[in-house]
Amino acid sequence: MRPTNSQFYSALTKFTALNGLNTYYFNSKRNKFCGTWKLKMYCLIHHVLCVLALGHMFYDSAGSMRLNVTILTLGGTTVFCMQSCWEKSQRLRKLANGLIQMEQKYFTGKPSGSTLKNRFYMKMLFVVVTLIRIHIFYPIYLNRLLPEHLYLNVGSCWLLYNMMLAAVIGFYCSLWQICRIHKLINDQMTLILTKSRQRNRLRKMAHCLKLYSKVLELCDQFNYEYGHVSVCVLACKSWFQITYGYEIFQIVAAPKSLDLSLSMRVFVVFSYILDALNLFFGTDIAELFATLRADSRRILRETYRMDRLLSMFTLKLAMHPKRVFLLNLFSFDRKLTLALIAKSTLYTICWLQGDYKKLKP
Repeated sequence: MRPTNSQFYSALTKFTALNGLNTYYFNSKRNKFCGTWKLKMYCLIHHVLCVLALGHMFYDSAGSMRLNVTILTLGGTTVFCMQSCWEKSQRLRKLANGLIQMEQKYFTGKPSGSTLKNRFYMKMLFVVVTLIRIHIFYPIYLNRLLPEHLYLNVGSCWLLYNMMLAAVIGFYCSLWQICRIHKLINDQMTLILTKSRQRNRLRKMAHCLKLYSKVLELCDQFNYEYGHVSVCVLACKSWFQITYGYEIFQIVAAPKSLDLSLSMRVFVVFSYILDALNLFFGTDIAELFATLRADSRRILRETYRMDRLLSMFTLKLAMHPKRVFLLNLFSFDRKLTLALIAKSTLYTICWLQGDYKKLKP
């Protein structure tokens, strides 16, 4: 299933709706978004179960700082996902509809290019691996942390983790689609400006800039709608890096202080690496967005024709953010990934120093 056809959009919106993120889905046969009272009731029941799961896990993990912070970060993500479902549902639906309509009306069948394709398939591969890790191996790992009411705790974790994973997939696919449209518009502008014998060049360029203006509006909407959820997801990822990093340091420096089987030690190391790679591939697509914006400015700067039209649009382009900004506070890029991993490692070392006497042989 290609990431640009209507069946993919339908499957994606149904997956996010199944995890309580939206009260609508894309109907590929009717080619429009649909919402029913049954889906709204399902989301309401799903959110009530999430609240009960959080309360139960807080009760079971009383006295454990590690588990309390983990549940707190997952809880923050869950709360903002629920807020988006009920308060931002129409705006998110408008954003998704804008991306789908642009794709279907102007760019259907046009190749995305190897760079975008490879990034998408790599991310989907990591999503599948994460699902396997969460649903098969994590319950065994959780048995050591919360041995009582194991099945109830596993069900609660599945509920919360799946919601977070669905939010990440929705974020990534929206950003990927924006980058695809951006790239195709750049390709069209380059073709118009490099071929000298084209009729109606001014009209064609004006059409490209009109499409570009729509993309800029969708980018602004994307930055605004996904800001809080993205920050909470990053906080979750950062805390997972700290906790898994703490156990990896124990495995290396004080193996006798950690009661973990060999298979679970492999799971901890693998989870640390996988979360780091997930962070990298998440910010890598945002880095590509910044590269495409730089390409757009270069294309517009290098031409010497249609000066007035291009000058007006270049000014408009310069006034928009050059990167993916979350909450208008920080940019979502590779530097953010490196900063998060560095900070997580620093806090892990501080945690280890505090437990030095307990861990030393």
